[in-house]
Amino acid sequence: VALATSIRYALTRRAFSLKPNEPEVLLLDYPSHQRRLFPLVAKTYAMSFAANYLKMLHVKRTPQSNKTIHIVSSSFKATFTWNNMQILQECREACGGQGLKTENRVGQLKGEYDVQSTFEGDNLILMQQKCGDGSHLIKLCQKLGNCAGDLEPVKSVSKALFAEYMAAQKRNKVFKGLGLEHMNKPCPVIPLQLTSTTLRCSQFQMDALCLRERDLLNRFAADVSKRKAKGESNEQAFMMDLGKAFSDRAIFQTFVDAETTLPAGSLKDVLGTLRSLYALICIEDVSFLQYGYLSVDNGANVRREITKLCTELRPHALALVSSFGIPDAFLGPIAFNWIEANAWSSV
Repeated sequence: VALATSIRYALTRRAFSLKPNEPEVLLLDYPSHQRRLFPLVAKTYAMSFAANYLKMLHVKRTPQSNKTIHIVSSSFKATFTWNNMQILQECREACGGQGLKTENRVGQLKGEYDVQSTFEGDNLILMQQKCGDGSHLIKLCQKLGNCAGDLEPVKSVSKALFAEYMAAQKRNKVFKGLGLEHMNKPCPVIPLQLTSTTLRCSQFQMDALCLRERDLLNRFAADVSKRKAKGESNEQAFMMDLGKAFSDRAIFQTFVDAETTLPAGSLKDVLGTLRSLYALICIEDVSFLQYGYLSVDNGANVRREITKLCTELRPHALALVSSFGIPDAFLGPIAFNWIEANAWSSV
């Protein structure tokens, strides 16, 4: 609702003219405004596909899939609600003072949905969510050898990934489940020079996200072993980075899967642009520079490509938010005629 309202508002609200005696420019024609809103549209589409995937996991659940459902749902819930609050805040600011008016609903929704961040516990805790009482992971490690001490009673998404890692390493078997099958393949290599074509390639995007997840999982496993040898705590500063890497890669996979179901055509082209935008805002994350996956120059290339993608999505802005299927009655007045909504006659 907030995103549809802010996009529609930006399609009618004008501010400043580029030259004297010329019409003022629509807010959504400013690159800076596109840069703040279109990545949120891409995230919304991505999270919608991921939510549908999680729903189908639940519908088709089996006793064997319960662990996967728990880990994925913990990760997605934290990611979705964090992004929800980010989107509401950005949309509130993008609407200026209008975003605070109750009738426009953006500010009101921000207050109402803030509580989602602590449903079922704080999101930071959900990323370190118990898998039941954690006993099945402890039993798994006991079967693997003397690594039960590597896992404490509170099991995080990162530690669940670690358990799968240890299982594969100890038994010398392939990774299976939780989307970790990419660990069975050679480690992806990011090109030294990233071109526009490369950055928009879904295979490169998946490789980049898998590379981060693989590397952080390897780092986590090595650090746990090192700390265990020293008798130190296993809680790692980059544990949350691993949880985020898992979530980003898993959500992106659902986006790719949804895109592949469409026949060639304009709809698939637009969805491909959205998919690239979502992938690149994930790759723009500071962790790609922090851990050396991207050079500074390639990081700049990613940011430039994001700006280009936002420009390409501009003609489709109204269609993208209209596809949400939100009834007009649910949208604030500024989504339609902000001048009339603020006229004295409407008071």
